[in-house]
Amino acid sequence: MDASSEYFDYLGKAQKVLVASDQDDVANFGVKIRVPSRFRWIPPTTTRDQEGNEQPVPASEDRKRQPRFARNGLPGLLGSWYAVVPDAGGKPQRGLSWMFLFGNYQRYKDRSSGIRVEPGEFYGDLVNELADAVGVVAPTENEWQYEKVEKLGGYYLASGGSTGEPENHYMLVKFDARGVDYRLYLHPGPRLQSGDESGNDGPAPDEELQFALLFVVPRKAANPAQLENGIKYCLEWFEADTTVPSFEDGDAQGPESGF
Repeated sequence: MDASSEYFDYLGKAQKVLVASDQDDVANFGVKIRVPSRFRWIPPTTTRDQEGNEQPVPASEDRKRQPRFARNGLPGLLGSWYAVVPDAGGKPQRGLSWMFLFGNYQRYKDRSSGIRVEPGEFYGDLVNELADAVGVVAPTENEWQYEKVEKLGGYYLASGGSTGEPENHYMLVKFDARGVDYRLYLHPGPRLQSGDESGNDGPAPDEELQFALLFVVPRKAANPAQLENGIKYCLEWFEADTTVPSFEDGDAQGPESGF
């Protein structure tokens, strides 16, 4: 197979299991992401202020977007997606799987306003609160699994641009509770603990934006092979600018929804 054939074969496989474009709703956080094709974006709930203008409900308080299994919600929610799959007759119906995006963006924004928060503790806080929500013991950081996802095939062209990094680094935290798999991918993974011997991965900066992708996959989820392929390509195509914005200068204009 020549290079062009290999590229189009790769692109066809990716387009079959991913949505057609990046999710614009999270672009203000510096994120480029194409989710698996079965997932649909959940828009924020809105209320009207005293002047009659519609305002989005803060993510921490928006029960429509927060995971249903987390009674008190989970920290740093940036985006939520529900699944749509065909029934036996081919008609679309609500699926069983879910997807969520989290980050420490709001913690940095809060800190710039004088609120005492620790953005660097985001990973640990999210893992602990997720474990508590699903009723399992949280693994220690030493038990998190390093995952390097290489950007294969025609990634650079297919994604419409790239940071030039040849792979994505994650830390994977997995839970299994009541017939449901919870897979939490932390990005970027801790560089010095990654076990990457290529020499291309340096130490993490003192401060950076952190993100987490959570896939909630029941064992009875429809067409599991397609979903697994979608997750694979989603992790490969995911890109995020981890530079902390200068909120004091007004450079960061993230959604005014309490993320």
